[in-house]
Amino acid sequence: MIYSEVLSEWFEHHMVEIEESTAYNYKKTLPYIEDALGGLEVEEITEHIIYEYVQSLLHSSLAYSSTRVYCKVIKLSLRYAVRRGYLKFNPSDDVKMPKKIRAEIKVFQKEEIPLILSVDGPDWVKNGIVIAFRTGMRPSEIFALKWNDINFQVGFISVQRAISRANSKTKITKTPSGVRRIDIDTILIQHLHNMYSIRNPDNAFVFPAPPRSKRDYRVPWNISKYLKDMCSKADIEYRNFYALRHTHATMLLEMNVHPKIVQERLGHSSIEITMEVYSHVTPTIQRQAVTAMETIAM
Repeated sequence: MIYSEVLSEWFEHHMVEIEESTAYNYKKTLPYIEDALGGLEVEEITEHIIYEYVQSLLHSSLAYSSTRVYCKVIKLSLRYAVRRGYLKFNPSDDVKMPKKIRAEIKVFQKEEIPLILSVDGPDWVKNGIVIAFRTGMRPSEIFALKWNDINFQVGFISVQRAISRANSKTKITKTPSGVRRIDIDTILIQHLHNMYSIRNPDNAFVFPAPPRSKRDYRVPWNISKYLKDMCSKADIEYRNFYALRHTHATMLLEMNVHPKIVQERLGHSSIEITMEVYSHVTPTIQRQAVTAMETIAM
């Protein structure tokens, strides 16, 4: 049995068990994996062959995250082959992805945000910037917000859904940490009140779709294009929209907000993830610790 047949059979069985967005990402890899390995008999695939293929991906223009998906598809499909009796063992079991060298996180300075908001740009982009900067929410979560997710009286946003990259449909947030309450400040409450006062009462979404759209909500995948233009007008170095989330987290950590609170606001599954992603803030926290110790007499 050739490997391309195994891949096809595995995907047909596996796609019904996983998130639609995950299936979409897996499916994109299949033609390329088939092109490289699909003609081999499944018994001919060795650990060395898989290792060499993964190395070729790592040295290509493919993003590290995409290479991880390729590796996952190979591992899962060969595990399926073992379960089906096509193989006696999985040759990919000992093939490990090398640890990623984390790219430097770029953040905005808090003084830059008013400058960006002061230049010409679409209102929906400016509103998205304000929410991202003041909550740290992901773009896919911000643009899936409904008005009933916002509690104006108590002052919090309930994050319950996101827009899928696979098909731009809204989906329920799939992890317990993703479904969360984010307390919001009075400045954001007032901003949201202003947005609410001019809302379309027939649309439940905070960011309604433009006219003639087939959806009720706006899809944000092109928002960084507008942000880039606004940064240029404000004479500010461009950083993408996701950098607003990083900016929010970095500011809180630098202001000595407990990392556990930052983790909960961001929706990370563990505090370890938060501290790894924002390790660039550690020197600031260390200096704060030294300053605190200076006040303690012997």
